[in-house]
Amino acid sequence: MTGNSRSSKPVRTESNALPAAVQDTAVQRARLFAVWQFEIRAQLREPLTVLYLLVFGLLSFGYAASDVVELVSSRGAVPRTASWALMLAFGGLTAFGQVITTMIATTAMLRDEAQRTRELVATSGLGARTWFVARVFAALCVMVLVYAAMPLGIVLGTAVSIGATTGSTQMLQGAITASLRAFAVITLPTMVVVTLLLATAAAYTRRVLGVLAAALALVGLWQLALALVAQPNTAYVGALLDPFGNAPVLAISTSWSDAERATRLVPIAGLLLLNRVLWVTIALALSGALLKTRSAQLLGSGPAATRTPAVYRVGHALSRARSATASLRAFTSAWMRLDGGWRVVSALAVVNAVANAATRPAVHDAVATPTSAVVLLLVSTHARLFLILLATVYAGELVWRERDVRVDQLMGSLPVSRRALVLGRISGLLTAQWQVVGPLAVCGLLLAVVRATPDAGTLWSILSQWTAWTVCVLWLPFVHLTMLSLAVHVLLDHKVLAHLLLIGGWVLAVSIDQSFATPWWVRFAESAPLMLGDAVRWGALAQRGAYWSAVSAACVLLCWWRWPVRATAATSVARTSLTSR
Repeated sequence: MTGNSRSSKPVRTESNALPAAVQDTAVQRARLFAVWQFEIRAQLREPLTVLYLLVFGLLSFGYAASDVVELVSSRGAVPRTASWALMLAFGGLTAFGQVITTMIATTAMLRDEAQRTRELVATSGLGARTWFVARVFAALCVMVLVYAAMPLGIVLGTAVSIGATTGSTQMLQGAITASLRAFAVITLPTMVVVTLLLATAAAYTRRVLGVLAAALALVGLWQLALALVAQPNTAYVGALLDPFGNAPVLAISTSWSDAERATRLVPIAGLLLLNRVLWVTIALALSGALLKTRSAQLLGSGPAATRTPAVYRVGHALSRARSATASLRAFTSAWMRLDGGWRVVSALAVVNAVANAATRPAVHDAVATPTSAVVLLLVSTHARLFLILLATVYAGELVWRERDVRVDQLMGSLPVSRRALVLGRISGLLTAQWQVVGPLAVCGLLLAVVRATPDAGTLWSILSQWTAWTVCVLWLPFVHLTMLSLAVHVLLDHKVLAHLLLIGGWVLAVSIDQSFATPWWVRFAESAPLMLGDAVRWGALAQRGAYWSAVSAACVLLCWWRWPVRATAATSVARTSLTSR
């Protein structure tokens, strides 16, 4: 009986372990599908997803149906639905959709962080790789749905524009073929690359600003690539640097005539294929490196989750200041200068602006603007996108930083008047802005002097141009945009909605300015033209600067009135007495 009982025990072999491995794989697949399904449903429940789809559909429809929307600069006589034109249009739309891609990828990767459930998810047994892959795949699926509105809009717009004219069937078939080809070659690979890179940045930094910095780096590379591809000796490098696919198309077709651009297909093999493969490889390599080296920190409490915020590292500023306003100014300025996102985006602004101003040709206009002034305007033009982002995000940080780090009730208990609270933070923000304005101004002066031609006049003339440009074109519009952004955040009192409204507002304003002749006094924070011939337009610059400063002052008063103060009952009496002084 003993021998029989011993012989009846199962003997563990390698073949017995196989079903367990298969079962574990099936469990991981089921978890991956569950996370993917959860994220898809969450994204589709967002009304903004439908808004994104409508934006792409309407832009594509407007481009194909009328002359109001133009997506391809210097298109000339080339038809809108030609293969070459649609390649560039889809690349430009995808670059424009960087904001939308950033929002979708950020929401997917930082949802657990925002809801404070990352550690809870880690206890479920879900692997870090499964979590990352499922979230990225879900974001890609949502973006395929959103970006699919582009070829659909092109087809519908073409159908409306041609009506029932002769050869309409062939024209519609050509539009369908060209739009699907552009979507497959330009949009889909770009969407995969950008999503992987932004998801990697989000998972690594666990901060929205980290994702925004990565997105701006891609936009900066895109602009630099377009500048390089315009020069014959750097066209090949520029074609490879472009993550959105416009530069290789321009490099391939640089010698084509309008007739060839209207009829020829842009060859996929060669430079365009190399660009697509290169960027997909880079994105996969960075995502793989993240999963290999930081998988233990993707879920749970890793180093990224335990970093001390900059707001705690600068508390000594409070003890050095003698008044509440000065204290808050020093405090706000210090944590902004120490904030990693602020420093990264500021550095990207300077590098992108200087690189473009140094490589792009200084094209003169009809009134013979000096080369030095043209170079200065190139610097401010290519820095403007980054300054808008800094104004939008960090104006909101003044309102939301304490709530994000859960110390808003503590700040509300301090006996500080609302006047000191608002003026101290605003003045600290404006002080910190010189961290980016200063380097831009210095680099602009150096480039203006180095690239100056005899038409620029004397050194004194260049310094006069530089002074007017620094104050009225570079700094004051930055201040005005910041005040408007702060007023929107204070009035809406909703962080995500305010960011989306501001970003969408900037995009809409640019589109309106390009399509319609709107008066300058409704185009917020726009300076006057710097030069009139070889003379600085001091009067017009001062007039617009004073006008928008008055509007910004009204925004400050509005913020003062509506600032979200959360005082406790114990300090309400003290605050009332301080406010009445």
